[in-house]
Amino acid sequence: MRVRRAPQALCGPGKLDSEPLPPADPASDPFSFPPGEKEAKRRLARFLSGSIDSYADDRNRLDLEGTSMLSPYLRFGMIASQRAVTAAFEAVQNATEPRTREGAETWLSELIWREFFISILYHFPAARGESFRAVGRFLRWRDDEDDFAAWCAGETGYPVVDAGMRELSRTGFMHNRARMIAASFLTKHLVIDWRRGELWFMQHLLDGDPAGNNGGWQWTAGTGTDAAPFFRILNPVLQGKRFDPNGCYVKRWLPELAERPLDVIHEPTRPIVNHTEARVRALRAFKTAQQRARAKK
Repeated sequence: MRVRRAPQALCGPGKLDSEPLPPADPASDPFSFPPGEKEAKRRLARFLSGSIDSYADDRNRLDLEGTSMLSPYLRFGMIASQRAVTAAFEAVQNATEPRTREGAETWLSELIWREFFISILYHFPAARGESFRAVGRFLRWRDDEDDFAAWCAGETGYPVVDAGMRELSRTGFMHNRARMIAASFLTKHLVIDWRRGELWFMQHLLDGDPAGNNGGWQWTAGTGTDAAPFFRILNPVLQGKRFDPNGCYVKRWLPELAERPLDVIHEPTRPIVNHTEARVRALRAFKTAQQRARAKK
């Protein structure tokens, strides 16, 4: 007769060592995310009393603190999405200036997008592992490990892309506009499978949410629900000039470019791919996928 032994404790005294968390000071460091409901409420109150007024204009600016920075707290339930939605509705109703109302309405729409992606993944769980749109399943992605490694390391040669990837690796966070730029670059400039980028983000994001992350990647790749057209290929140079007009975001995360003149701060430096050539390649890949999809019908 075999006697079953009780499982040994995995973390008894002397069994597990851990470095203490560094002290968090969200007032001076926006990338510090102290856990807990108290901090979530503080951030919500701060956003409602300030940044929400200009949210519609500033939410895409990489160089400004124009968002609520609540995503990790919503992700882990330290503040309920219902509370955020209620706050957005109240801000819309109580707005006395058109700009404030527009900001609140725009924030509400972003919260609705979050709920939409959760609903999609609930009703269509297969989207977690494959393209939602059929045409996406016929795309022939490139398996270029060198290009993927350069993207992960923030070494593509395109400043705004690299700044976003460095921000992610150093803080566990990335501005949403930077996420879109980086995702577009991987899936369209490099024609690398969106699932590889999705996994990389999930492994590094503090606010990594399966539904939102999947929805965002598929939207940008042109394979998901209500997806951006595949031919919408973001030009990283123009995106940088528009959303980081003074180069502050790039200079923060790429200090090696800190002395670069503003008129060329967003120009590529030893890029791994040429934008024009990459665009042609991506469009050709999607056209071929469309032809394959139609042939299967």
